[in-house]
Amino acid sequence: MTVRRQIAAACAIGVAAAVISALLLPLTHGADFAQFHFHARKWLSGGNAYSGGFPVMRATRVVPEPFFYPFPTLLAIAPFALLPLSVAVAAFVGVSAALLAYAVISRCPERLPLFFGPGFFVALVLGQWSPIITAAIILPALGFLCVLKPNLGLAATASNPTKVAILGGGALLVATLLLQPNWPAEWLRNLHSMPPHPMPIQLPGGFLILLALLRWRRPEARLIAAMACVPQLMYFADQLPLWLVARTRRETMVLSAVSATAWVASLLVNIQADRQPAFSSVPYVLAGVYLPVLVMVLRRPNEGPLPEWVERALAKTRTLIGRPFRTA
Repeated sequence: MTVRRQIAAACAIGVAAAVISALLLPLTHGADFAQFHFHARKWLSGGNAYSGGFPVMRATRVVPEPFFYPFPTLLAIAPFALLPLSVAVAAFVGVSAALLAYAVISRCPERLPLFFGPGFFVALVLGQWSPIITAAIILPALGFLCVLKPNLGLAATASNPTKVAILGGGALLVATLLLQPNWPAEWLRNLHSMPPHPMPIQLPGGFLILLALLRWRRPEARLIAAMACVPQLMYFADQLPLWLVARTRRETMVLSAVSATAWVASLLVNIQADRQPAFSSVPYVLAGVYLPVLVMVLRRPNEGPLPEWVERALAKTRTLIGRPFRTA
């Protein structure tokens, strides 16, 4: 497929995602993106995005939810905040989907069935950042974007550290200090009031996910282990990067089908029990996403390239260990 056709196909997927997002707006009211939009508008109008909060329903009461993201995220949302919410959410979802689609079509078209899984669909509904982080894993040149959602970005960078992700992301963080020097302290303060975002290894049976390290030379194994060690919302969208563990079209289809079954089961059970599915789907995510990808990676040999700088460091370590000990 030519580059022009790849771009056209990616744009078509982006447009389709934007249309679906717009159609769902009366039901979602912008979901998570509405909060990003609100805080970015506040900053553009001269206010402090890290003070005050966006009103959201928590259990039986409305609470002001503060901004939980680093300042680069605010900058990325700012262009969309210039638009009305109804247009902005569709535009954001469309751009995110198109970026991920181009990454998949150009580098790993066998993974296209990930667009039919709940990881992508829930991210679309919520207006979340995981499609962009997933695209940044596939296209290393976008690695600096990992700072936009630091928990997933940290896992992505740990699984395959690149200079663009480390130096580019670090430079972006430092540059934002010129705009608001105190944002790190305010951001960390706000994180104390964040709703539950557990690390999977802290959950019952979650430590078994680290069995992926038996295949530590494979980047997808390191991704699984790293994802298990970062806080995340256990509701499928944050787990979208794990779809990259699937290596073939069949594996991607199986993962999307199994996770979709788990998602539907989560919706039926939690809605019937009058629980919020976003905060009550832990066993369904573990069984429907983490377990399948763990099985996939353990079926593969422990082979694969490490980042070049890691290989050099290991070579130096072997050399030092192999030298005889000299005494004075």
